[in-house]
Amino acid sequence: MSPMSLFLVGLAFAAFWGFFQVLYNVFFHPLRKFPGPWLAGATSGWKAYKEVIKGETLAQELFDLHRRYGEIVRISPNELHFGNPNAFHDIYHSSRRWDKDPGLYRTPGVKSGSFVFLKYDQAKERREVLLPIFSKKAIQNLEHLVWRNATRLASSITKANVTQSSIDLLFAFRSYTLDTIMCFTFGNCVNALEAPEFRDPLILAMDASLRALPVLKNFPLVRNLIYAVPPGLVMRILPDAKRLAPRLYQVRDLIQQQLQVVLQCPSKLDSVSHQTIFHRMLDPQAYRRKSVPNMTSLHDEGFTLIFAGANTVADTLLMGHWHTMRRPDLLAQLRQELVTVWPSLDTEPTLKDLEALPLLTATIKESLRFIPSGVSLTRVVPPGGAVISGKHIPGGAAVGMAILHVHQSAEVWGDDVLDFRPERWLEDGKKDLDHWLVPFSRGPRMCFGINLAWAELYIAFATMIRRFDLAIDGTTPEDMEWRECIAAYYPRRHLHAWCHPAQS
Repeated sequence: MSPMSLFLVGLAFAAFWGFFQVLYNVFFHPLRKFPGPWLAGATSGWKAYKEVIKGETLAQELFDLHRRYGEIVRISPNELHFGNPNAFHDIYHSSRRWDKDPGLYRTPGVKSGSFVFLKYDQAKERREVLLPIFSKKAIQNLEHLVWRNATRLASSITKANVTQSSIDLLFAFRSYTLDTIMCFTFGNCVNALEAPEFRDPLILAMDASLRALPVLKNFPLVRNLIYAVPPGLVMRILPDAKRLAPRLYQVRDLIQQQLQVVLQCPSKLDSVSHQTIFHRMLDPQAYRRKSVPNMTSLHDEGFTLIFAGANTVADTLLMGHWHTMRRPDLLAQLRQELVTVWPSLDTEPTLKDLEALPLLTATIKESLRFIPSGVSLTRVVPPGGAVISGKHIPGGAAVGMAILHVHQSAEVWGDDVLDFRPERWLEDGKKDLDHWLVPFSRGPRMCFGINLAWAELYIAFATMIRRFDLAIDGTTPEDMEWRECIAAYYPRRHLHAWCHPAQS
């Protein structure tokens, strides 16, 4: 048989197999009776078209789809999205130790980080190793490290003011959170806060790499091919790699370099004044099996912690500052409240002092409610099936709900759900709102960096509002529109602000 004949036979078989899959998905699949767009139930290509070709954030369209189809919408042959906020607590309940969906959690190309372990038992063992250094007490003991980076952030902003330039707050906040999580991970930072205009190579590479994630999520074959090539090899063989290499390879290579410094000479950790993630991960006594993970596992952990730790908190700071700067009255009230615990700029308050401020706390909570998170954190229903939102869901189905759909539920937050209004947290009878604030997810797989995140938020908000007179520099609501790329990607002009040093 000639090569052309073989090709035609293969093409015919692929077409037949594709037709058979569509036929099965529409008429025989266990989820066939759940409503949703016909193409979404027939083929995963519907999601790929929306997220990759059209570059849309599916979570935004899902608001309309839930109005049309009801509380449960089938968005791919084997995936359901839920619109009722009660379903979030059904899926991410502390008693439900369901597997994570590989379709989402294999996207970053790592298999053994805390956030990407598919099996609960694997994640539980790693969490037991790392939780002690993320405890409330541990973070309080290390708050001086967060204050140090916040002070460096303020210093860099002050220097930029000399050039009469406004500040790109997206890159500024990501530099602050990147240096902080690098300090907790490796014991040193990359000094992103010192980079001109906060444009450190790692910051730029991480931001640019976000655009590739929808492709990697929707096309596993492309993902597998890309991750089969070691990033270090790409950076060595590609001419002018710093400019030409795909951003994802640059990010992985830069983090790999940081890891190698630690692993090639673990004694360097002895000079660090605090316990880091790798102090714990390189200690056999921290594990039940008394053995340290291999090099791949250590890299995976560092990679996922840095990506998760740098973006989420920075994006919360970004949205919070965008909304507070649009309310000068709120900025003035926050400044007045901060002065009560921070009367002199030369003497910083403690984290406990900041946590006791009701309006600052309410503003941070409202900022977390506006966190740009449209990804559906999918879980796999166990073989026996489960009841979610009052409906029986067959075993093996991927189920999830975007945090955005909880935080923008008018049923929970009222008709002013789209208004940034910290005052809602201070009103009588609103104590149960905390139950619906889920930026770190919920259940046994929720983010264990929550205490560090809160410390970063309190200290950064306090630093920016107390040290600077803030005003938006030309940024429009359209500039603040984001695209869900697992993390938020801002395709237009970032939030720019004038940050003039305040009088003490």
